[in-house]
Amino acid sequence: MTRIPLLAKNDFEHFRVLDQVGSLSDSSVNHAFTHVAQEVSNLLQHTYLIQAGSGDQVGTIAIRAIEPEYRHILTVEPLTERELEVLQLIVDGYSNGRIAQNLCISAGTVKTHVRNILKKLCASGRTQAAIRALRSGLVH
Repeated sequence: MTRIPLLAKNDFEHFRVLDQVGSLSDSSVNHAFTHVAQEVSNLLQHTYLIQAGSGDQVGTIAIRAIEPEYRHILTVEPLTERELEVLQLIVDGYSNGRIAQNLCISAGTVKTHVRNILKKLCASGRTQAAIRALRSGLVH
């Protein structure tokens, strides 16, 4: 079976993929698309949509929940858009002071966001929250 990359990184790759598809027989193309559909289906079985944000700023985020408890926690009490921003900066190694400067908020507000993040992720500290966020796909 010929493997076809699902995502191409640039236009050259798109053309290369199209050329590969064009050179396959009809049954091979059909088999390739069936294979891709199965892979997407498998991926979606482990991906969950949660609402993030508050008020008018609500958006949907897809997460991969490694452990079911994370999925349950985040669907019941999702992180706000600002909490997701703070969480990303925690993962990036920022201190509370640096997060406050970066987001133009007070250090006290950062502490409140961090406390809420720890509670919502059932994490005992920043490191555990960062690991859970990375594993679940909340941040990158």
